[in-house]
Amino acid sequence: MKKTLVALAAVAVAGGAFAQATMTGAVAFGFESDTSTSNVTTSGMGVEAAKIVFDVSEPLEGGDKISVNFGFNANPRTYSTGRDFTLTYAMASGIKIVANTIEGGDYLTNGIAGAGADFEADMSYSSMVSKTINDAIAISFPVAENLTLKITHQEPEAVIGTGSAQSGSNLATSTTAAALIQSHNTGSLTYKTKQLSADIGYRTYDRQEGSSAYYVASKTRASVSYDLGVAKIGFGVDANTYTYGNTKNSTAVGMTVPVSGTRLVLGGQLLTIQTSGNSSASSNYTRNGGIVGGQYNLSDRTYMTAQYWSGDMGGTYMDSGYLITLYNTF
Repeated sequence: MKKTLVALAAVAVAGGAFAQATMTGAVAFGFESDTSTSNVTTSGMGVEAAKIVFDVSEPLEGGDKISVNFGFNANPRTYSTGRDFTLTYAMASGIKIVANTIEGGDYLTNGIAGAGADFEADMSYSSMVSKTINDAIAISFPVAENLTLKITHQEPEAVIGTGSAQSGSNLATSTTAAALIQSHNTGSLTYKTKQLSADIGYRTYDRQEGSSAYYVASKTRASVSYDLGVAKIGFGVDANTYTYGNTKNSTAVGMTVPVSGTRLVLGGQLLTIQTSGNSSASSNYTRNGGIVGGQYNLSDRTYMTAQYWSGDMGGTYMDSGYLITLYNTF
């Protein structure tokens, strides 16, 4: 996206001050159609994305730097929503402290394992497209060349905002409610070079309720991608163990392929979710799905995307659909 410098008024204790900010953004309009197993189709056109992002930074003594990134996802017919915010304190030693409230995609399909396809597919819920919103604070340390250790505390969705973390008396008994209120702590290692990216992490969850099939006790996850030049491939696994002892393991394989001599990039992902150890045999299942698509760059700032998905969402529900979108970035 093209970066534009704007002057932002920053009100300080000692008086007014001005900071130079970098502004970027994107707008998109598209058409989506979604069809269920019972052959019920919902479709329509509308705004797919409308976002403005500001970046402001300030050098500090000793080579440290503090920076702020905040963005507004705007619905032009209503009001600004999804106000992402990130505050980063970067030390000269390479240590970083990051605090944020952001909307993020699925770890596997929207991360390293997705290999850049960035389709945000997730078969854990009633739709293949899913995002979560989190409050988080993290500290990262460079431990070797290209290798970084990161420790994160995160409070998802229902516990966003200072002073709002829920206690044991608020624990719920449904899968969705449990996911909303369990804060968690994650340790991860990331290795990154020009061609290879890899991540491995272990997470423990707060607010566990006895022997429950809904509350997660721990998570182990890992993903890797490699750029071959003619294609980029990725693979990842996300393994969850619940306090009852049951498990849910997800895997994703991704690939993107730039078509030589053109402005077209093709991509796709294969997804699998498998559960086991539940008290009821009907609660144990294996789901499979996939999503394919492409992006055609009309210019450096404008592009079109098209994608098609089909996946087993549980029981007899099979979701399929397509999305066509025109993007402009600035």
